Amino acid sequence: MSESLPIPHHPLDILLPPPNTSPTPHALHMLEKLCDNLCSENEIFSITFSPVLCPVPVKGGGGKNQLFTIKPHWWQNKDGKWEWRDGQRNPECARPQGQVQLEKFSKTIQLLSLGAAHFSDNELKTTCVKKIENLLNVFFLDPETRMEPQVRFSQCHPGEEPVKGNDQFVIAIRSIILTDQSLNLIRDDINVDILKDVENWIKEQLDWVRSSEQGMKAKNSPKPLWYNVILSSHLHFIQDSNRLTCAGTALQGWIDTHPLPEDSFMLELIHDNRRHRCLFTLEPLFILASLASDDTKPQSDILEYLKGCVGFVKTVVKGPIESPKEDDVRYLAKIAWLERLIDSWENEDNGSNDSSEPEGRGWEGDWDDRMKMLWGFI
Repeated sequence: MSESLPIPHHPLDILLPPPNTSPTPHALHMLEKLCDNLCSENEIFSITFSPVLCPVPVKGGGGKNQLFTIKPHWWQNKDGKWEWRDGQRNPECARPQGQVQLEKFSKTIQLLSLGAAHFSDNELKTTCVKKIENLLNVFFLDPETRMEPQVRFSQCHPGEEPVKGNDQFVIAIRSIILTDQSLNLIRDDINVDILKDVENWIKEQLDWVRSSEQGMKAKNSPKPLWYNVILSSHLHFIQDSNRLTCAGTALQGWIDTHPLPEDSFMLELIHDNRRHRCLFTLEPLFILASLASDDTKPQSDILEYLKGCVGFVKTVVKGPIESPKEDDVRYLAKIAWLERLIDSWENEDNGSNDSSEPEGRGWEGDWDDRMKMLWGFI
């Protein structure tokens, strides 16, 4: 049996469907503080800020503007050979920080966009928008710091030559859907030229995702959920007429081949970190269900399927490396987010006067302030 991994100081983020347009006053109060702090800072984000950049030269299709990530579960033995260890993340494989830069960028864009969409203070709203435009320019547009839309060198095997990515690039870039969601909220406030250039970037990534060998492998993999989430999310952002059909077809196709809720998790149960993997499958199912509906509320049959999935996942026991990392308190605290989503979809009263925050006592640092704030946007 594998040794237990150390308990992380903070919980992994949960990616959620687009935020509710009627947040609680408590959430808005928290949001204002967060945006004030962000607007007073000068931090910007770029994959080119990573201490370990893509090692493939530009002539080989690489270069510093290419997102570079390494498969996280590979460990080098004393003899120099690499072995895969189920569920155990090698900290050495986290040294390329491009994915971290993308995640920080996406979360910051989300917070500032929510502020720009909901603040009544015009000065603060304007400050948020200006900050967003600067971040977009650095991350997507400036030739020196932009990320290339193609993701050719993500999830590379650390011991393989030549260096190349695989179909799991969708895992590395999944946080980009927060940018899609966020800019949809404030597209009328963003500089027209910047918005158009970002849309062109997203279209270029869409073309690559749909036509590249890596994209086709992700599409045809046994679990193409994150692929379809990214595809559908991008289509929503560029306001493609097929956006609802894309998400709906993908979700229904999954349900047709996994007719019972527990069918969605059979592959996850064989792993040493099965609880984590089950939650990681639930997230895209909820996001796809939201993207498949024009009002973001799933149809009743889809909602019943999701309820069944949540019910099954609550019964999953810890894997060999998940004690105490995924004890019941921590595990059920993550599931509570999805139960809150179901409740908000089932009931017209979204708790607009609710001042509660998500239970995070299973973590040394509790849920961070951004996640606490988002609780009031469900």
